[in-house]
Amino acid sequence: MTTKEAFMPEEKSPQRQTCETLFGSMLKQDWATFETCLDDNVFYRVGSGSSVEGKQAVTDFLKSLYTQVTMQPPDVRQVLDMPEKDQVIFEFEAHYLRLSDNKIVNFACTDVLRMNGDKIKEWRVYVDMSPLYQD
Repeated sequence: MTTKEAFMPEEKSPQRQTCETLFGSMLKQDWATFETCLDDNVFYRVGSGSSVEGKQAVTDFLKSLYTQVTMQPPDVRQVLDMPEKDQVIFEFEAHYLRLSDNKIVNFACTDVLRMNGDKIKEWRVYVDMSPLYQD
């Protein structure tokens, strides 16, 4: 078995499907679908910022962020789909439209999503958001 086969199997796990539904719902700002992907007590943290806990708190956090930016389709570099470890890792280039000046800003990003069945119980985002605040 190659490394690619081990980490990127042809058939997507239910956990990966949940994560892809989550990201798709973020693009559409479809918060009802977004929340179906989250465990009730989900833990969410961006970088070294404060953590947010609970489905509604995570939704509110992102809704607040989306008053400043609009998510654009990302360029996914790699997905590590590890159902035996109940986690999925996405490495991607995130693109956002900054609403204050209609400028596209880009971030290198890695999201680690740990699962409870087909729900996300822990979501850690490793990103440098400084481009959002630069001219």
